[in-house]
Amino acid sequence: MTTDIRDRIQERIVTAHAPDLAGESIPSDYDLLANGVVDSLSLLELVEWIQSSFAIPVTDIEISPADFRTIDAIADFIGSHAGQQV
Repeated sequence: MTTDIRDRIQERIVTAHAPDLAGESIPSDYDLLANGVVDSLSLLELVEWIQSSFAIPVTDIEISPADFRTIDAIADFIGSHAGQQV
């Protein structure tokens, strides 16, 4: 997965879920769930953003919180499912 995708994910997380971190870089292995950056409600929004931004039919894919725990995990999820017809 390209750095560009990780950058887009990071930008979205900071903009939508952690505006107090604007201008800072979140490590790609930082646990977003355990550290409260992404909670259950923001997880739903993040999943919707992934679905619309990357044309991934998330409703047709089995997902788990582990898929969204870190920026790396989200990038891997997108890489595994982008352009895939389920």
